[in-house]
Amino acid sequence: MNVQPLISIVVPVYNVKQFLTKCLNSIISQTYSNLEIIVVDDGSTDGSATICDDYAKKDKRISVIHKENGGLASARNAGIDVAKGTYIGFVDSDDYIEPYMYEKLLQAILKYSCNIAVCGINYVFDDGEVIAKANIEPEQFFEFPRAIEEMNTFRLFDMGAWSKLYRRELFADIRFPVGKLSEDFFIMYRLFDLAQGVAYVPDACYNYFQRANSITKSKKINHDFLDAAYEQMVFLDKNYPNLAVIGHVSYASAALTVYDSYLKNKVQCPGFFRNHCREIILDNRSYIRNASYLSRFKKIQFRLFTLNVLLYDKVFLLYRKKKRV
Repeated sequence: MNVQPLISIVVPVYNVKQFLTKCLNSIISQTYSNLEIIVVDDGSTDGSATICDDYAKKDKRISVIHKENGGLASARNAGIDVAKGTYIGFVDSDDYIEPYMYEKLLQAILKYSCNIAVCGINYVFDDGEVIAKANIEPEQFFEFPRAIEEMNTFRLFDMGAWSKLYRRELFADIRFPVGKLSEDFFIMYRLFDLAQGVAYVPDACYNYFQRANSITKSKKINHDFLDAAYEQMVFLDKNYPNLAVIGHVSYASAALTVYDSYLKNKVQCPGFFRNHCREIILDNRSYIRNASYLSRFKKIQFRLFTLNVLLYDKVFLLYRKKKRV
């Protein structure tokens, strides 16, 4: 008789009362039933904590941790600290998952004898629109070089922690950085390094809800994204010189992305930071030229930015205006 391995699912919760029931229902309804569901109430004040406790009474697989508010990374770390499963996954409490998600991810891990599996996702919007990032390629296993490239190009998957299943031992010495945005980016390349590969499941198993007032949609400029890209670049330079182009181009791309967020949010970008971004791109232009996986449009973005920041502002504001029409 085969014993099904235990999967620990960590669900950080903070003031998501209107989404929480759908999220928890999607987890307890998984076709794979040997689950440990760790719900971490991160100091909610809107009644979410009561919903967590009510679900724990209804399903013995659910345990609830109540803690002072410390942010997403702190809540996930609290769950990791007590997880007992052979494998561990993360579901954000304003999202929901398809019934077969963890069954498919575990099957892929066992099939390829690997330590991480990632699935396709659906972007779900407030107006009900759903855009899938899935079924782009068939199921397969990506060794570390290809996996790190895919993560940084956002083509099949990215650095989001929630669309993946991990062998728990990968987190023995790794935790999410508390107090940082883009906390997933700070650790994902390290997890991929330990795993040395990722199994890709093309099905859209994770439903990533794009609510307008989420952290990723707020007008707070995320400079941590640039810091995470820098740390990844240094890591790859030191440990995988043959992958340096990925780290350097990702760092340059992060500079462009963070600067672009000033434009999108109509926030004045400090001149020193704009110049800093320009210097990053100039310093890495040889890598950009040699990055065969970069699209022509992306290379034009880099070129316009380095040639003339004001031209970049005008061209891409016009581009976005035209795109909205």
